[in-house]
Amino acid sequence: MDKPNYIYDLDDRPPLRLGALYALQWAIIIFPIFITSAILPARVLQMGPADAVRFLQLILLSSGVFTTVQCLWGHRYPIIEGPSTALLLTFLVIAPYGLPAVQAGGIAGGLLLMAAVFIVKPKRIVPVMTPNVIGVILMLISLTLLPYLSELMSGAGSSPGEGSAVKFLLSVGLVLLMSAMAHRLRGFFKTVWLLAGMIIGTAVFFAMEQPSFNHLLTSSWFSIPPEMIPSKPELTISAVIAFAVSYVAVVVNSIGSIQAIANITSRERLAEAIPRGLFINGVAGVLCGLMGIIGLVSYSVSPGIVLSIRVASRFAVAWCGVVLILAAFSPKLAAFFALVPPPVVGAALCTAMGVQIGAAIDIVAGSGIEQRSYYIVGLPVVLGALISFLPQNVVNELPQAFRVFLGNGLTFGILLVLFLEHVLMRRPAPAQKGGPR
Repeated sequence: MDKPNYIYDLDDRPPLRLGALYALQWAIIIFPIFITSAILPARVLQMGPADAVRFLQLILLSSGVFTTVQCLWGHRYPIIEGPSTALLLTFLVIAPYGLPAVQAGGIAGGLLLMAAVFIVKPKRIVPVMTPNVIGVILMLISLTLLPYLSELMSGAGSSPGEGSAVKFLLSVGLVLLMSAMAHRLRGFFKTVWLLAGMIIGTAVFFAMEQPSFNHLLTSSWFSIPPEMIPSKPELTISAVIAFAVSYVAVVVNSIGSIQAIANITSRERLAEAIPRGLFINGVAGVLCGLMGIIGLVSYSVSPGIVLSIRVASRFAVAWCGVVLILAAFSPKLAAFFALVPPPVVGAALCTAMGVQIGAAIDIVAGSGIEQRSYYIVGLPVVLGALISFLPQNVVNELPQAFRVFLGNGLTFGILLVLFLEHVLMRRPAPAQKGGPR
């Protein structure tokens, strides 16, 4: 795949006014994922309203800080850092042991990841990421989001009964509108069509169903999260083991995300980006563990958004990190982001993920498709997507060590494509010329 032409490339610095607009686009799209990551643990731990708000504030704060750090000094790619799904699953499983056990497990997982960066030397992984592997990762990112997208686009939220066919059809119409805008608009407008589409969609849904502005009006302008370290961590072996296994999934996801974004921007810094990015993931895990929240991972939706808005600047995403930090200290700003209707967010994500699948096909086809590629590419994509639709009760029947992998279609698919490409269906080594003398 040839590198796309971007209006702002990887190391370009957009003017502040444009950087703020691009940051706003990223923040609005990613915010609902952060809310979900805060609501589930709050329910399991039976937190009161004040503790649930604190939990969300700390997730926004940690994600904002480490997004900025990663973009400027870590892997230095335009990738959002946010709560890991694998660590969220482990958090929920360990929650009955109490928050101190969760804290100790998160700290231990982060420390183990930091140590592994120096022992394993992640730069050796770069040659393993062939076009087949990268293409599968990009496709899986999009396809494993389908259950989440279907809820967003239909307005189902946490309860399937809340969904509406009308909302879904309007969301699909918004996808088509956004796609047309992305194709037709030129220059500056080609970089903000996602934001423009969300504004149009929000206006349509507000006209259909009058929203409640009570939370926005009653939220305070400024609030400092109380009790940054809520309790003293208590070492529990089962929690440490569970988080250690989960951090293997974090490694797989982060490497996949970094590889995917590097393939559409620049691969020159990839060898140093992987260890630096993973090390900072480990640092984030330690600090998030201390605060009793979910550890972070490099988000895999980033390549689709970059391809869609044609802005690959890491500084624009760093500004998004600043916006998330501001939202952490301003409940009113957080409430403003939460006003965007879920079908509108779903339409924006759906459009970006569609573009990403197109890029994945281009990468796989560009390297030449062999018969073995039908299996190496097809099986992980189908099985990874299938796992994302597994009923939760089926996933819950698995042991914790397997649940982290088999309960996450992206992680399972990445591991499967690596196994097929480099073990089970490995390409034979070229025969050496000449024989023994």
